[in-house]
Amino acid sequence: MIDSIKPNEWKRFLWVAIACFMIYVGLEIVPMIASIASGEYDTNVIEKSAAEEHAASFAEEQTGLEVTSAKAVHQTDKLMNGYLSKEKLVKTYTDQYDERFPTDTYQVDLEFAEGGSGFVYVHMQKERIISWNFLLDGEQLPDDEKTAQVLTFLTSQGFRSEELQTGKIVENGEWNGQPAGYSLNDASLNVQVNVLSIGNKAVITKYKAAFTAPPDYIKYVKRQDKLAGFLTGFGYIFMSFVLFVLAIIYAVLYRKFMSFKYGIVLTVVFFITYIIMNLNILDGIRASLGETGMADQTVLITAIFTVLLTIPMAGSIYISLVAGDGLWKAQGRALWPRFGQPGYGDYVWRSMGLSYMFAIILFALQAVIFIGLKFTIGTWDTTDVTQSPYNMKILWLMPVLAWAAAISEEAVFRLFGIGLFRRWFKNTFAAALLPTFFWALGHVMYPFYPSSTRLIELMIIGLVFSFIFVRYGFITSMFTHAIFNSAAVGISLLTIGTAPNIVSAIFFTVLPLLIAYAIRFMDNKKKAKPSAMTAPPLELQ
Repeated sequence: MIDSIKPNEWKRFLWVAIACFMIYVGLEIVPMIASIASGEYDTNVIEKSAAEEHAASFAEEQTGLEVTSAKAVHQTDKLMNGYLSKEKLVKTYTDQYDERFPTDTYQVDLEFAEGGSGFVYVHMQKERIISWNFLLDGEQLPDDEKTAQVLTFLTSQGFRSEELQTGKIVENGEWNGQPAGYSLNDASLNVQVNVLSIGNKAVITKYKAAFTAPPDYIKYVKRQDKLAGFLTGFGYIFMSFVLFVLAIIYAVLYRKFMSFKYGIVLTVVFFITYIIMNLNILDGIRASLGETGMADQTVLITAIFTVLLTIPMAGSIYISLVAGDGLWKAQGRALWPRFGQPGYGDYVWRSMGLSYMFAIILFALQAVIFIGLKFTIGTWDTTDVTQSPYNMKILWLMPVLAWAAAISEEAVFRLFGIGLFRRWFKNTFAAALLPTFFWALGHVMYPFYPSSTRLIELMIIGLVFSFIFVRYGFITSMFTHAIFNSAAVGISLLTIGTAPNIVSAIFFTVLPLLIAYAIRFMDNKKKAKPSAMTAPPLELQ
């Protein structure tokens, strides 16, 4: 009989989960609903196809050239959005400037039949053309004629002539200016316009009007991003490779305690979900490149590299599952029960029940941690095109990332990582610290500042995951991780709306329940194998 989870173990956490649910609703759900109701967070976004059609029509009308292709991605001003978040100016900016100078747009990449390319930016809610940049061959106009053309054009865009007195033609031939009266704290509006003669016609080939965050803020963010990149590269990627090598070594040393047939199914699931996840965010990669003529080639190379990289990653997950299981068995613990053992179906069912309560507790804990960090170190967040739901090829597949992360991270950093360091340190709590630290470093490049924000948050969250793993086993921690991530992504899908997204959000959130029910059903029908007892659970020391 598998005895690491008692029949009524869920009662120990029920009231805590209920209280945490109420805390989470109060801290996160209610403010989000209020933001949507006030218009600060507008979810009424147009389709990409509409943006593409509108941008192509505009480009053809503006240039007189035929557009052969149009591709839309979500583009965002990470620096300006972060500055607004830090200074608590999001609502003010939305009310005053978002309609004319939105920080989030659809960037539509265009190709012209006669040669040349262009980028048109479309308002995501209003479907207005916001700015553009056509990379076309043309003749430069004399400066005085260009200036006259620019001023006439800008007045048609809502600027007054007295606001444009500081503008001038710069070295690259463009007109640059900072219109008077357009500022928000230390952020100011910058306008760039270019005019070329194309086919004996003066064409506004470039118009960009966007607020720019102050230089000291930009320098700070760049330093933080550089630090985060180093921490991720050394602390997460390099140490993950070290753990992979150690997993191979310990798989050989402790092979009598392990079976190489276990872990194949989870490895295959990881392989499939990881490829789906990464191919699904290729639009985000494209958006991160900005205005480049090599977007298609770069995205193709990224897709090929992702598929090839997933093979050794899957190998790392598999060997971590095998070696981690063996390490724990060598230490007298069996934290990963197998199908066919007496009581396995009930064990998985109880794991699932506990996991939903743990996920609720973690949501509330995370919300409280972020509030604490805002008051102590001034944490703020911003946007990131690589994580934008609007850059998902198939949005309703977004929750598959929950399973890729749950399987890989619980296998490497909990099952193998804690098992390895407990073998070395002879203390479970000490053993949980290092792999939790490495795991947390893998998230410091998320769009939160200072970069230490997610390190602090995930050290706490990671130790809770470690407790769940050591106390209730690998299946419970994996279920908890998957539910936690699936529900987080599901909330985003629910705010966006549409039937496929809503169905996906619900399906992936309840998927662990369906899996647990199916396993228990099959286990009850299968003749039990000889008993394989698990050692009594060991609390974190």
